Amino acid sequence: MQRRDFINAGSAMLGAIALGMSATANADNEIKESNNPGLSGSSKMDNRFSVEKDDAVFIFADLHPGLVSTCNTISPESLTANVGGLAKCAKVVSAPSYFLTVTQNGKPGELVPSLREYADTHNTIFRKIADPFQVSEITDAIKRSGRKTLIVAGYTAEVAVLLTTLGGIQAGYNVFIPVDCIGSRSSRTEDAALRQAEQAGGVITSLSTLAAQFAPDFSQEPGKTILSVIASIKA
Repeated sequence: MQRRDFINAGSAMLGAIALGMSATANADNEIKESNNPGLSGSSKMDNRFSVEKDDAVFIFADLHPGLVSTCNTISPESLTANVGGLAKCAKVVSAPSYFLTVTQNGKPGELVPSLREYADTHNTIFRKIADPFQVSEITDAIKRSGRKTLIVAGYTAEVAVLLTTLGGIQAGYNVFIPVDCIGSRSSRTEDAALRQAEQAGGVITSLSTLAAQFAPDFSQEPGKTILSVIASIKA
């Protein structure tokens, strides 16, 4: 009887020690993960930074010649060329694109030349409200796509791009911003907008990084077209 009690007591003690060691290990892991977020939820983290072409919607916001011509953070010519390349990527992978416009000279603004071949009356949406996610025609169109990833290009970074990003994140979308497809009059305010977007959960990336994920096999279509877009990106 005494021996059984001794064994039971020993088992209980071993169990307590094991629990203590497990708790210590968990605490150590939590500390490591807090110091290095890359160690935490690796699959979730990987998913956050990857783009599936079949889940993507492309948003081109306020890319009008009159606005883009005032860009100082990237040349207007480069911005125009790069957003055209992004639109070509969307078309070649059969992803939906929406072109958001605002008033220019008292009427809906015209798109920069590189986007015109991809836009039509069905995917071009005029708005009078700064935040696209306050416009039901836009939010309904995105929702109908059934997709959960937004790729946002536009001008300016502080208004069209940032407000689309914040609204998209709040609505439950994953948002990617290719920095060579956006612009601003000021590098200071563009940087501030990108920091705010990233802190809110947006992913700051580049056209080439996104394009390579859309079709990683460059030996055949649509990869060949994607590769030509990457080769034509302007700094």
